[in-house]
Amino acid sequence: MNLPALAAPIGILDEHPEWSNRLIAELAGRRLPFEKIDHANHAFDPRVRTPRYSVIVNRTSPSSHTRGHGSVLFYAEALLSHYESLGVPVINPAAAYRFEKSKALQLDLFERLGVSYPRAVVVNHPDQVQKALDRLRFPVLVKPNVGGSGAGIRRFGTRAELEAAVQHLDFGPDGTALVQEYVEPEDGAITRVEVMGGEYLYAIRIVREAGTGFNLCPADLCQLPGERAAPRQPEWSACPETAVGGPTLSVTRVEAPREVIDAVLRLARAASVDIGGVEYLVGAANGKIYFYDINATSNFVANAPAVLGFDPLPRFADYIVQVALGRGKTLAS
Repeated sequence: MNLPALAAPIGILDEHPEWSNRLIAELAGRRLPFEKIDHANHAFDPRVRTPRYSVIVNRTSPSSHTRGHGSVLFYAEALLSHYESLGVPVINPAAAYRFEKSKALQLDLFERLGVSYPRAVVVNHPDQVQKALDRLRFPVLVKPNVGGSGAGIRRFGTRAELEAAVQHLDFGPDGTALVQEYVEPEDGAITRVEVMGGEYLYAIRIVREAGTGFNLCPADLCQLPGERAAPRQPEWSACPETAVGGPTLSVTRVEAPREVIDAVLRLARAASVDIGGVEYLVGAANGKIYFYDINATSNFVANAPAVLGFDPLPRFADYIVQVALGRGKTLAS
């Protein structure tokens, strides 16, 4: 088999000890040069202007601060901008990362593109939480602007309940939060639409057990319908909102409506998200579609061949190689 010759290694920017293991195994199986860049312990010199990598695959997650890697949140943007200034193609560049780590920026994008989303107010002080309540209906969620895997989200059923807790709310690492109307999802389900290279990849429907929090990551916690997930505490420990024993998620492949796919592709392009997922739900009360999260990191669904009927990882590796060789484009190109 003729393997593509890369002028330099593929750089995989990821501080998590496990999330890139399958991608690394795929690249190693193809005998492609790569280097995992752990930017939780890293440095770069702006005077060094010779590109070291053929492509950078940015897999920085906003949940890094929940693993003791809080410095990654703000360092990553400078590092990505440095790579981009050298002319290195970056899959999910600094522009995408800004949306990934800021729910406030995502809200503004939803509004600008005219897609529906749960009503929300962005605040940076407890006093502003109480002022926002006059514009919102209960129940409400308070979400740290920088989250990841459902980190720090709290639900309040009444104004009195929220006012009693307002001085103790965690606004997260950047001191900013969303106060957002809670929309009960139809059948307790949300849908995640995955995209790659400006194209629709697949959609999955995720249903969680009632009362198990807001972590709906289908990669670390996933089961086929009717099956109970076996305890796998090391994987659950990567997700901040899971308790010992872990929540149960039911994940099935679905076909998203055409208008949803079109909206997701517009959102991905506007946010420069080359590979990732956009999540939405259908309101139980009115059947209306609400978009609520843009993810510029994808670990794909666990047990993908059984759930999807195919494994998206080889396609991801193909895309990385095409970008590295200059035969494929990122959305920011």
